[in-house]
This record gives sequence, structure tokens and C-alpha cells, in this order.
Amino acid sequence: MSSETYHTAKDSFFVNSSEHIQIEVLHYPPINKTQNYPPILFIHGGFLAAWSWDDFSHWFSDKGFDCYAMSFRGHGQSTKTPNKDKWWSLNEITQDISAITDEIIARTKVNPILVG
Repeated sequence: MSSETYHTAKDSFFVNSSEHIQIEVLHYPPINKTQNYPPILFIHGGFLAAWSWDDFSHWFSDKGFDCYAMSFRGHGQSTKTPNKDKWWSLNEITQDISAITDEIIARTKVNPILVG
């Protein structure tokens, strides 16, 4: 890791998805914003959560990007349903990504870049 000073997520919040599911989002606002870059939404892989994008989120926010990292349902601090007897479907995951994308657009008025 370089000698740059990284910061933790400024805040975290939850976005409502389908089936009363709350999706965790970590927000890393831009530092030294000098360019008008689009926001970035980081999407984790299996068995991880939003925290898995910390290093990338810090690096990009330091370069002036407004970064968001989400945790899929059942991951991180997102809603867990103990009676769920199967893996989440692609349709459910797509609903979660769509809900977060809509929230980012509402906050920034710009479509985010999706990374995952």
C-alpha cells in the first residue's frame, strides 16, 4: 500500500429492496474533487460484502470519484432471513443492484459505473 492517507467510509446507509430487504451501502465520498467523474458502485462476489471493496473505494475516492459499495441480501449488514433454504436468485440480486443504482442516481443525478 502506498503512503497515501486512506479514510474509512464516510457513512453507511440502507436502501429498501424487494421483500422488505434492507441493503447495506458504504459511501466513500470524493476527496479533492477536481474532475466531474461519474459515481462508482462496487458489487462484491460470493461470500463477501461491501467491505471487500475498501482498498479500491479508498483509491478511487482519493482520485475524485464518489464511491459506493453494496452488500447483497444475506451479506454484510444487509437483511438476513434465517428461514431462507436456498441461495439468492439472480432476479433477487438484480433487484438489489437496481435499488442501489436508483438511490445513487437520486443522490448524484448521474448513472454510476458498475464494477464487480
